Amino acid sequence: MDSEPVLTACADIDPDGKGESYVDISLENHRYRQIICTNCGHEITVPIYCGDRFCPVCSRPRLAKVRRRLEFLIKHTKKEPLYGLKFLTLTIPNEPDLPEMLGRLTKSFRRLRQRAGWKRRVSGGAFVIEIGGSHAGWHAHIHAIIVAKYIAFDRLLKLWISCSGGRGVFIKQIPPGAATGYLTKYLSKPAIADADLETASLSIKSLRLFQPFGCWMKLLKEFHEEKPGCPKCGAHCFMPLDLIYKDARDGRVLLFSG
Repeated sequence: MDSEPVLTACADIDPDGKGESYVDISLENHRYRQIICTNCGHEITVPIYCGDRFCPVCSRPRLAKVRRRLEFLIKHTKKEPLYGLKFLTLTIPNEPDLPEMLGRLTKSFRRLRQRAGWKRRVSGGAFVIEIGGSHAGWHAHIHAIIVAKYIAFDRLLKLWISCSGGRGVFIKQIPPGAATGYLTKYLSKPAIADADLETASLSIKSLRLFQPFGCWMKLLKEFHEEKPGCPKCGAHCFMPLDLIYKDARDGRVLLFSG
């Protein structure tokens, strides 16, 4: 039996803490599995990961994880004089080959982070990639939250041009409370036609949804994900329901304490 998708889904049984079942946001053809709390017997419906990076059902727990990590990083970032949070967008010219474009975009941003002019002003941050366009011409952008001093726009633009050939740069200071929303909104379904969604999903399959760097990469090592609890009793012990049925057929009985 394939149990790994269940373990993945269990990581966010109720990401918003509202006691909602994922079936409330289900897609007609999406696959689900029933798991059970082995402490009280409460049954919960969880989605089986379908492999589509833009699936609205599967993306909900992933987005919740990214939000928790971002909130942790922002809260625990060491406050230093002259440094603050900034929202940064970087673009390159449109290309017909999406995987090739994504590779060039991420390599260009890596080169930028290695430049002395960047290192003197930026201590770290995290970025996501937004995809737009279609097979007729794709455009992908880097969206990042950076911990940085003041950076002159002309200087930043010159650095980006030298690293990528692109001419699109946007930067502005943002309050800490708004930073999480700025990034996570780009992790949902992109603004592209349904016919091109599969191509886009396959193109980003090897890319991380959330990519910290610099001081945030080090700080994230201190983050510890709390185990999800049963919404009824709070226990942290779950089992796929079909495994319980199998145990019953084999003559073993599962007893609940609740």
